[in-house]
Amino acid sequence: MHNLVRMVVLAEAMAVLHGLQFARDMGFSRVILESDSKMVIRNLQASEEDYSETMRITWDVKTLARGFASCRFEFFKREGNTLVHAMASEAMKHSPFWVAGYRRVWKKLLDVFRLLLYCF
Repeated sequence: MHNLVRMVVLAEAMAVLHGLQFARDMGFSRVILESDSKMVIRNLQASEEDYSETMRITWDVKTLARGFASCRFEFFKREGNTLVHAMASEAMKHSPFWVAGYRRVWKKLLDVFRLLLYCF
């Protein structure tokens, strides 16, 4: 596997782990975590052992997922990712790193997301 592809897959897996940690920190009990990385989602949905380079992250995510009343991992095409991309871009304007103050930024983004839902 090419180094860039490896780095992207590792970054996607880490994003899933951080997303699940965020959901736990926010007190969610039921989670549907979506990603546009087929490889990461396939590893998370698989019942057999993951021996890929992301196996430690996959194990951490699966362990964390067991702490929720319900947790599903779903793939979605990148083209359907425009709202998430906009939210991530907005978050990067406020804080380029995943820091302890992420709750304030994500609360603002969730408020924007709720507003967008009301518009439909």
